Formats: sequence, C-alpha cells, structure tokens
Amino acid sequence: MVQFFGNLPDNEHVPYQFIAAEPHVRDIFRYMRNEDYAVGGAVAAGFPAAHYIWERAVPSFHPRVMARVMAVQIPFFATCGVIFAAQRSLFRFWGWTENAAEAARWKEEAATRPSAAGKGWQDNDW
Repeated sequence: MVQFFGNLPDNEHVPYQFIAAEPHVRDIFRYMRNEDYAVGGAVAAGFPAAHYIWERAVPSFHPRVMARVMAVQIPFFATCGVIFAAQRSLFRFWGWTENAAEAARWKEEAATRPSAAGKGWQDNDW
C-alpha cells in the first residue's frame, strides 16, 4: 500500500506501544476517549466565547458586526475542535501518548478485522 507520509513512527522510536501508522479515519473517531470529546468541545466553544467576552469588555468594532464575526468563528473553531480531538486519538495510535486501552482493544478486534485486500499492480514491489 502506498503511504501518504514517509516519516511515520514505527515500533522502535515511540515511548508507548505502536498500533498503526495510517489508521482509517473511522478507527480514529471510534477510538476517541471522553476527554478527547471534552477537549474538542472546549476548543470549539471556548475560543468563540472568549472572543465574545473580550469584545463585550473592550469593543473593537460596532456591535452589529458581531453576528457576522461569530457566523465565521463558530464553524471554524468547531472544525478546529474536531481536528484537535482526532489528533489526540491519532497520537495514541502512533504511540506518542499513553495508549494501553486502545492497544488492548485493537488486539481484541484484530481477529474480526478483514485482511488487507490487494490493489493489483500497486502491491507489486517495483
């Protein structure tokens, strides 16, 4: 399989157990912990709330513009929160953060996981 990145971690260079170099996005979101959701929600809600509070305390533009600013900020920081939470989950797959629960669950599900299907000529080692 063609890897997207050449410098992905491996078993020898990480402090915790290495699980997978390129896990599927579905697995990244399935293996998210409750604290990942909390951190992602804090990013998604915290930055727009902090800007709103700061803007009320020390106004820098007319209050009628605030709705347009928030219409841009809320979806942007919601996306940032999802990405940040997924990144925390991905770091556990790579073994960069503590991942004992994820490693045990990955081994447990390995028996039911289908084998990697060949993609034809892409699998040849040229």
